Amino acid sequence: MAFRFLDLPPEIRDQIYHDVLSCDQARRPPADDDNPASYHFDLAILQTNKQIHHESKKAFQDNVFIKITTPWSESIEHISSEGRVPIIALGPAADAFGLFHLWIWIDAPGVPPRGTAYSMIICLDDLPAFTRMWRFSNLNHQGLNPHLRLKLILQDPHVPDRKIPKALQQRLLQPFGLVKNLHSFSVHGAKVLPSVEDALKKEQAIPEPSPEECLESATALKDVGNNFLQAQNYAAALQSYTDAFAAIHITLSGRKRYIHAEGYYNLRELTTGSYKGQNGHLARIILRVKLVANVIQTYLKTEAWEEARFWGKRSINLFRASFDPHHADDLEGDFERDWAWVRLSAAMGFPAQNAMGKIFYRTALASRALGYKKEEWNLVHAAEVYSPHDEIILRDLREMVERVNADQKAGAMS
Repeated sequence: MAFRFLDLPPEIRDQIYHDVLSCDQARRPPADDDNPASYHFDLAILQTNKQIHHESKKAFQDNVFIKITTPWSESIEHISSEGRVPIIALGPAADAFGLFHLWIWIDAPGVPPRGTAYSMIICLDDLPAFTRMWRFSNLNHQGLNPHLRLKLILQDPHVPDRKIPKALQQRLLQPFGLVKNLHSFSVHGAKVLPSVEDALKKEQAIPEPSPEECLESATALKDVGNNFLQAQNYAAALQSYTDAFAAIHITLSGRKRYIHAEGYYNLRELTTGSYKGQNGHLARIILRVKLVANVIQTYLKTEAWEEARFWGKRSINLFRASFDPHHADDLEGDFERDWAWVRLSAAMGFPAQNAMGKIFYRTALASRALGYKKEEWNLVHAAEVYSPHDEIILRDLREMVERVNADQKAGAMS
């Protein structure tokens, strides 16, 4: 007997509609770490027949969509590529799309009010990623926001002039607390609650932490992580180190690390706190290196050898690329021939030399556990160059050389 969809109970049909038409179910994970997620709505179900169209339309209308409009086409690309914000519709499709609860207008004084505009549609769940991206852009390009105007227009796309519930107003507006120091800012539309708007503006009025405050906060979180590490609370240690990275505008997502707001620290001498007199960019690099060394140590303690090796190799390869770009991904090779950059960088007096020595050595321990003998040999030698007075490294180097010599002698005798 043929299956009849409409013979299913209404609650089952509603669940199916939700599974194919809701944002949370339509979201697809990114293909790789460099691209945003995507959405696939199976809209064909709306065209099946009148009854299914009527029933399924509500599932789609339960989504909360947001329209972003700007006079700059490159801004749309920046939102997607830099902010990794999934885009549901662009161009004419976005212009024709009317089922949005919030319209975000971004422009600048002097921009013709009826000039060319570019729009995109996103889901509510991706709004925080958009405002975080905007925040980082403003920090990286100091003085950006004072040249921009922002207008937020709330609406119920299904019933004009119906008040949007307070909880939804908060979800739509509160993320803009990260967007500060604009040339002008206004909220319009469907009976905006004064309490929600006031809370948003109070958040916008809170100044960004200074580079000095960010570095101090990250250092304190690093120290908390170190205490957890000593107490063998490794999960809490990793979380504290993650929070420390975030305090200096470095976000972690799985194995991917995103470094934001470099312009906020660049070419500036710090004026207060324990980093007073140091260059902000350099102080941040040193703190990053120390955090990486501690993350590797935490993974070693939990015998997560692959994670420890990954974190070490990434930092070493990035460091190496600035001296020897042709061998940036190769931890093997001949140490004397292919690793001259280690002695060169050490001779230049790299400020985080001790922490970098720990990264070399701790990565060597992970490589040893995984059986990468050539990597281990090179990394222990590199650690000795960077930490020539570290007794643990020196003893390990002697034992490794003796072990290799014994293996070679045994091989010759056989």
